[in-house]
Parts: sequence; structure tokens; C-alpha cells
Amino acid sequence: MAVDILTTLNKNGSGLSLTGLTSSLVAAEITPLQKAQQKKIDTANTSISTLGQVRAQFQQLQTALTAVNSTPILKATSGNSGVQVTVTDPAKITNGSMNIGVVQTAARQVLEFKGFTSADQPIGAGQLKVEIGAWFEDAAGVKSFAVNPDSTVNTLDIPQGATLSQLAETLSEVSGVSARVIDKGDGTFSLGVVSEPGAGSALRFTVAETVTGLAAFDTTATNDTVQIQAARAAVLSVDGIAVSRSTNTIDDLIPGATLEITAPAGTETTVGFSRDMETARANLSYLVEQVNATRAKLNEVSVRSVNGSATGALVGDQVIEAMKADLSRLIAAPINGFGAEPVFLSDLGVATQRDGTLKLKTMAFEDAFKADPAKFDAVFANRLGAADAGVEVKGLVGPEAKSGSYALVVDPVTGKATLDGAKTLGMTLPDGRQQFVVLDGAFSGLSVTLPAGTTGTTVTFGRSFVSALDGVMTQALTGGGIGAREDQLGAKVSEANTKLAELDVRAAKLEKRYLSRFTAMEAAISTMKSTGNYLTNLVAQWNKSS
Repeated sequence: MAVDILTTLNKNGSGLSLTGLTSSLVAAEITPLQKAQQKKIDTANTSISTLGQVRAQFQQLQTALTAVNSTPILKATSGNSGVQVTVTDPAKITNGSMNIGVVQTAARQVLEFKGFTSADQPIGAGQLKVEIGAWFEDAAGVKSFAVNPDSTVNTLDIPQGATLSQLAETLSEVSGVSARVIDKGDGTFSLGVVSEPGAGSALRFTVAETVTGLAAFDTTATNDTVQIQAARAAVLSVDGIAVSRSTNTIDDLIPGATLEITAPAGTETTVGFSRDMETARANLSYLVEQVNATRAKLNEVSVRSVNGSATGALVGDQVIEAMKADLSRLIAAPINGFGAEPVFLSDLGVATQRDGTLKLKTMAFEDAFKADPAKFDAVFANRLGAADAGVEVKGLVGPEAKSGSYALVVDPVTGKATLDGAKTLGMTLPDGRQQFVVLDGAFSGLSVTLPAGTTGTTVTFGRSFVSALDGVMTQALTGGGIGAREDQLGAKVSEANTKLAELDVRAAKLEKRYLSRFTAMEAAISTMKSTGNYLTNLVAQWNKSS
């Protein structure tokens, strides 16, 4: 059984409850400090919990933005899956439809040179001239060939001992030509040669033989004996008007759109474009609702006490105040890059009420949509384009890119280009166009394709309200906003918990120190009392004896 030394000493000591006194003294010194640290923890945890509510609201708003993006107001439709239509520049699209008929699809020329015994069979030697162009019959019905003026004539030196496989490899190095050796399965091998699609991409081989055998590849007079499929252009009927293109991917027929033709000849369908008012109304209403809910949550958590009302858990928090300011600024800001004049939400029927909330005004919205439905792209879809006809701009734009116009400049000497000073990687496409891919800067990854001979253009970019709002939400959730504030508050909780643990250690040391001192005091008092009792008894004995 444990013995309380102070209690034992107390019987002949001061008579005070020194254990209780020790606890009171320790509590008087430590408890206020513990309460201060616990208050910090409680306050920080309340702020973290409230920030979690703000985070959840921001995530809900981002979900709404995703839903809005998944239901675009601009729709491109086709009545046949073999005639695919894709919008590339919404600014050039107008509501309407057209009838598309497939007369023929573009095809590559396919040649087969047969009867070889192996892929390693020697083929003779000499020179093989490769020309790209078109086969036709002249007025007398004689097969003739016209060289494509945009192509390059290649003369290949075939050395003695060259094999069929080596010839295939050499031909494949020629731009616009692909060749390979095919095992027929009957003991023979063929050389298959394929051109690019289009009527002007057919091939003619002219041989000057020095070692017998190479002449087997000569098609100077005709290629009928080795042709499996003739090169041909795509021919379409557009509202009854016949048009021809070299490929089945056609991006210069419908302004702002690309057609991909895979349907067989004889296919008739309708391609249409429309911006739907009801979809725009639903999207804009949903967007207004979620923006209002987000602003309401920010106001709720940061409200100041008025006449004794409750104060928001995050009142005065700089992060929350910055978010409120960013959101208000974005709502009032002009949306640039969607025409000569900036677009405001108020232009589209979205009004700001006296209490700061947004409201979609039905009549104003309908009037704005009927007047210019393309204007609503400024809310829902980023816009990429170019100032010059025939220029194709593709790719995704990062969040740091700003709305505006940017110069693409091609150096006429080196052929290299820059976009707003950023470097690009250039290449020449088979049809002669120049394609430049931006390598760095705000538009890294963007692809700009120029018509042959073009020395530059101006690329235009417009960031939509939805895209800008998503950027604000993403920055708040993952950048220096909510996440950074949660880290700061978490650090405060950890620091306060550390100090509480230190106070527990300090309290134990204080208790030990007080108990030690009180024990010494009680021992002294007990000794003095014993001495006093002894003297009292001695005096009493003296008095009796006298």
C-alpha cells in the first residue's frame, strides 16, 4: 500500500492539505496556458472544417462546369457515320445544313510487281526515275502521264547485286511512296508499291537498265499491267455542285469545319450546324445557380457580426477574401477573343441583383440569342482561330494562355517560325502546306498549319467564361488557395499539440518540485513541533518538582 509522506508528516506538521495545494498551484500556472493552446486547436480545426465546406462547394462548381462542357450549344450533325463532321473554328460556323453526296472517295495507287522467287532475289542494276502525277488518256486514246508540278522527280541509282528487299527500302525513302515485299504464299514474292491518295499522286517509273532485270519495274508507257488500284481524288456533290479534293479529310470545303469521308460511292446524307437556344438556356441557368451557391458559401463563412449575430468561422481570412474578389472580378470582366468587341455576361441576359447574386433574365437572354447565337460561345467554349483564310489552328491551350492575338512569323530564309516569340518545330506536309508545332510558352503544343508559300499569320485565342472560372477553381483547390491555407492551419494544430505535450511535462516537473519543497517544509515543521512539545513537557516537569 502506497504511503502519502505528506499526509503522514501532516499529522504533526502544518495541517494543510499540501497535495491539494500542490495541484492548485500547478493548475494555476499551467491550465491558462493549456486553455490558450486548446483554443488555438479548436479554432484551427473549425477553420479547417469550414474550408472543407468551401472546397466541397468549389468541387461542385467544377462538376457543373464539366456538365456544361459536355452539352455544347453548337452541334454538328451528319445523317451518315461515313461522313463525319467536326467543328474546328466555331467563329466561322453559321446555322444551316447542306446535302453531301459521295461520288467517289480518294484512293492511293497500288502497284504489284509479281513473280519473284525470294525477297533476296537480285533485280539488276541501273537508274530508276520516280515521278508523281496523273495518268490520263489523250484525245487519241493513248495513255499519257502528267507530272505533278508540286512534286519532286527522284532518280535512284540501283547498284548491281541489289535485292528486291533493298529496292523496297530505297523506294520507301522517296516522299509520297511506300513499298514492301509480300510473300504470296505460293512460292513467289511480290513488290507492293503504294502512293499517297489523290488523282495527282499516281506514280510512273522510268528505267535506264545497265544490268538485266531492272526493266521489270518500268511503267513509262503504261502501268495497267501492274496496277491493282488507280489513284483517284475524292469527289463530292455539295448541294448538287461537284467538288474534288485529293484526300478524304477535307478542311477547306465548309468554313470552320472538317469532313472525314469513309462512306462508299453513292452515299447521300445531310450535314447540319446549329446553336440550340434551349441547351444554352439550360447551361446558363445551371451555371448561374452554381455560381450563386458558391458566392453564398463564401459570404456565409466570412460574414461579420452585426447586432450580435453569429460571426463566420473564416471572417477576415485573406484566402477567402481573395477568392471572393477573384470571383466578383471574373463575373464583371470583359470576355475577349470572340469578335471585334468584348462580350460581357450582361450582354447575354445575366444580370447582377442588388444583393450581388446573378439572375438570368428570360427576355434579355432570348433577344441576345436570336440576335447573335455565336456570342454565347464566349461563355461556354474557348475559341482558336487565325486571321487568314486557309490557316488551320489545332490543339489544347494551357491555363496560363491569355485571350488575344499572337503573331506567327516565318523566317523566309531559314523557314523557321515563332509564335509570339516562342520556338516552333516546322515540317512540310505531303500537300505542300507548312505545319508548325509550338515548343514552349503559353501555347506549347499548339499546331498551326499554313497554306504553301505563306510567310505568317495572326493566331487568335479567346478564353471562355467557363474556362476562366474553372482556372480560378483549380488554382484555389490545388494552388496557393485552400490547400495552402489548410496546410497553414494544420501546422498550427501540430504546433499547439506539441506545446500541450510540453506543458504536460512542465506540469509534472512543477508538481515534483512543489512536493519536494513542501515535504522539506513539513519535515522542518514536524521537527520544530516535536522540539516544542519536548520543551513544554520538560518545563511542566520542572514546575512539578519545584
